[in-house]
Amino acid sequence: MDYDQWERTIIVLKTRVTIFFIFFFIAVFGVFIITSVLQVNTVTRFVCSRLAMPAVQRVSAIIDGDRFEAFCKSPDAEDPYYEKIRLQMLEIKERINCLYLYTMAPVTDEVWRYIIDGSAPPDDEENFSPLGTEEDISEYDDAFFVTTRTKTPQLGTIDQNETWGPLISSYAPILNSSGEAVGIIGCDLEAVSIIAWIRTQVIWQAGVVMIFVIVGLIVYLTLIRNVNRLSV
Repeated sequence: MDYDQWERTIIVLKTRVTIFFIFFFIAVFGVFIITSVLQVNTVTRFVCSRLAMPAVQRVSAIIDGDRFEAFCKSPDAEDPYYEKIRLQMLEIKERINCLYLYTMAPVTDEVWRYIIDGSAPPDDEENFSPLGTEEDISEYDDAFFVTTRTKTPQLGTIDQNETWGPLISSYAPILNSSGEAVGIIGCDLEAVSIIAWIRTQVIWQAGVVMIFVIVGLIVYLTLIRNVNRLSV
């Protein structure tokens, strides 16, 4: 092999080594970014499901669908039934430490009204929704509509709220004795602290990834140095 062929061989070898490590670094960072995003969403939904779903299930256990349906036809904030359920819901809300816990009933397909709100005491105008307050639900999480359609509890996706930051909601149907959905129970859970904890774990993982990158870089530089020695 003459000198020119040897030089070309060395160049090809260096190019291949460089391309390999470029793809190696891209693959490492790509896998890390994808798994980090999936981890934040998956773990957040899992943790929230362990908090939000029990909340709507506990409320479902104390609400009789027929009694609720009758109350919706003749709503009265002075009705002892209303106050009894409201206080029980408020107790569940404080125990779960969720943001909002409420029941709603349909007016039209896109407009529902709040029935019994257990999110806060009635004098808390910012967080309490009075009986009969109407709400446009056209932009609600898909889980809301899946719940009313399938009559099964559902956990929503993480939604970015302008006031509270990331929120996740769970829903359960209120069924009468005929199996008809006459209302819905909703629970909104603040996910900021959960996401912050998960991101802390991701930072630790980033440190591990950087160690692999540094080791890979050292190996790359060593190989390139050895290849350069062959060309001398």
